[in-house]
Amino acid sequence: MLMNQPVPVPIAPLWLTISALLTEAPATIEDDRALVQAARTDLRAFNGLYERHVTRVYRYLLVRVGNVADAEDLTSQTFLVAMENLDKYRGERPFLAWLFGIARHKVADKYRRQKPEVMLETAGDLVDTQEAPDTLVSQKLQIEAVAQKLQTLSPDRAEAISLRLFGGLDIPEIARLMRRQEPAVRMLLHRGLQDLQTRLDPNQEATA
Repeated sequence: MLMNQPVPVPIAPLWLTISALLTEAPATIEDDRALVQAARTDLRAFNGLYERHVTRVYRYLLVRVGNVADAEDLTSQTFLVAMENLDKYRGERPFLAWLFGIARHKVADKYRRQKPEVMLETAGDLVDTQEAPDTLVSQKLQIEAVAQKLQTLSPDRAEAISLRLFGGLDIPEIARLMRRQEPAVRMLLHRGLQDLQTRLDPNQEATA
């Protein structure tokens, strides 16, 4: 099957493809604060927070655990914990970054219990269905290729890339989540993307 064949993917087109999947602008802190405040008195308002952020959280979890069923389960767990702990969100940083703090703990718990499986046939499920079929196939293949190869990178590099490319977080928020300095995060991303490019395109000679 085509799905099982190696897919060489240059980093630049890959970055553009993933960026296209995340074209929806993240909600502002003010938007999220208003919804959080509303949800504290009426949990139905939490649906707005879920709808705004579920795609990024799901994709992050998918590439971190490499298993669709587990990613869906951990996404549900992440939002359940968030809903039950809304009083702990102080609003100093984006709600999405707070969600990723919860999601990262869920991933850590899973890794402590068992090794992740790679089962990514439906990794593109949340891709915009407005796209043409051939574009969707290309995006799905690229997401699958990245998700599989991320499992072979060092944990810190894989984490930084997942938060940046699939989670859509900026450098300061990644640094805060990973408890690193911003220059260190930039280096993790730089070297991680180089490693990822080499793994995605084995025919490319290393230049380092």
